[in-house]
Amino acid sequence: MTLNILSRIQAKKISVEGITCDSRQVKKNFLFFAIKGSNIDGNQYIKEVLKKQPSAIITSTKNKIKTNIPIILVSNVRKEYASAAYSFYYSNINKKIAITGTNGKTSVVFFIEFILKELGSKCGTIGTLGSKFKNIRSNLTTPDPIDISQLLHKFYKNNYDTVAMEASSHALDQYRLYGLSYDVLALTNVSHDHLDYHKNINNYINAKLKLFAQNQKSNGINIIVNDTKNYLSISRKLKSRKIKFKTFGYKKSDFQIKEIYRLNDKVKMELKYDLKKYIFEFNNLPTFQIKNFLLAASIVFKLGYEFNSISALSLKAPSVPGRMELAGIKANKSKVFIDFAHTPDALINVLQEAKIMNKGKLHLVFGCGGDRDKEKRSLMGKVALKYADNIIVTDDNPRNENPQFIRQQIIGDSKKILEIPDRKKAIKYAAENLGKNDILIIAGKGHEKFQIMKNKSTPFDDVKISRRYI
Repeated sequence: MTLNILSRIQAKKISVEGITCDSRQVKKNFLFFAIKGSNIDGNQYIKEVLKKQPSAIITSTKNKIKTNIPIILVSNVRKEYASAAYSFYYSNINKKIAITGTNGKTSVVFFIEFILKELGSKCGTIGTLGSKFKNIRSNLTTPDPIDISQLLHKFYKNNYDTVAMEASSHALDQYRLYGLSYDVLALTNVSHDHLDYHKNINNYINAKLKLFAQNQKSNGINIIVNDTKNYLSISRKLKSRKIKFKTFGYKKSDFQIKEIYRLNDKVKMELKYDLKKYIFEFNNLPTFQIKNFLLAASIVFKLGYEFNSISALSLKAPSVPGRMELAGIKANKSKVFIDFAHTPDALINVLQEAKIMNKGKLHLVFGCGGDRDKEKRSLMGKVALKYADNIIVTDDNPRNENPQFIRQQIIGDSKKILEIPDRKKAIKYAAENLGKNDILIIAGKGHEKFQIMKNKSTPFDDVKISRRYI
């Protein structure tokens, strides 16, 4: 087995007191990994870092700097950085789970934590909703390797026996999880998102599949949802790499789900596995979240728990923050929901769910983020026009883009969409104009507590703001 860069350096009796890829964080006897990113090249800071007396500098870029401090050339600095981080911050957690996919990652991780907690197990989470340890912060779905390794170390020190985490395509493409191995890996779906980064859907799928090629334990389990877009391409790629997997979904699969009946807000579902059938009942949970719960249940089952124990918890299943979260009900019985849907497929799921529940008109308030995939904006506008009765396009997180330009890309030439730039005013207008039994979906930001404009974050909570007008 080849030693990672940290082990090789320590074998030479060189002291290593810390690891970083941020030149500002370097201290004496730190390892500095000079990573070339899309905006910043760490190699530009090597001379500055050398003044701080690091143990060594690791880079994939040749340079002619003369110094007594080792500058080590490696083929892939990102891989070495991640591998070193996970070695430096030791953790020996019993079970690890990773979920990837365009939509559903957050919900599946949330439900895994809920189920395991109810079954008496301590489960830590890493993902969009954060973790138990607030002193380690990240605005990334899948944080930097140092942040992840420190979290895993804290979970280990605090006697957590399981960790469930989200694996984003960016993180997988950038090898942030390289060196970690998982007991269960799952893929929810792959649909249009992040193509500004990945350039095309094939690259996007390949990035997701790195999780299964690089991070599976020798006896680990892979679960792939098979009733989603791009499944055929995904399954072919996995089979060509001789990666075995179980299937999950409404179609014929290893874990097959079937709706038995729906009565008002109650739904009874059947999950079939290995010729046995298990019944789950849900109350006030949207169908797409029921599917996410059942995927979480299948994952927990593969950790060694009984389906009968898991199914007994389904009626208690809580709402996921910012995922079809009920903000309130008005006196005229109209309802307001908050959802994180920021891709065409996610928006379809939410609006289709609302149509099932809806006795009145369906209202939608949404926008699209700036400095992100531009192609999906017009697609989301078309989804809105297909499913919603009344649509307001407003600002999401414009970041450094012109908000008016983003809104116009969503609206196109439609005359049926109302444009209200100020998100608070848009929510107020929509909430105050709900008729009897209407439903309002406020989409795009979900659990987020800030709105980002020109790199400035301003407190903004869709749930709190909508409740003012309910």
